[in-house]
Amino acid sequence: MKRAYRTLLRLYPADYRVVFAAEMMRAMDRLAEEQHGQLAAELLDLMAGAAREWVAKWTTDPSVRGRSLPDLRFMRPPDVPKELWYRSN
Repeated sequence: MKRAYRTLLRLYPADYRVVFAAEMMRAMDRLAEEQHGQLAAELLDLMAGAAREWVAKWTTDPSVRGRSLPDLRFMRPPDVPKELWYRSN
């Protein structure tokens, strides 16, 4: 079930996943330990939440869209100097 949940997390936009995936996995782990019967409902809720995030992302005005979550995959790590990060090969 944990593997299915992790796979379904990929339905969310990447910027949302980077920020919230670890927290969502911890919440799912706690739920799995406490109540096995609600896991199916949690998976359905995950899919509905992913759909809502994509709709919000697609329908938000461009002036607001620029204020969305940063894409951490493209950010320079703090311990990497600018000269090294932006060096063209």
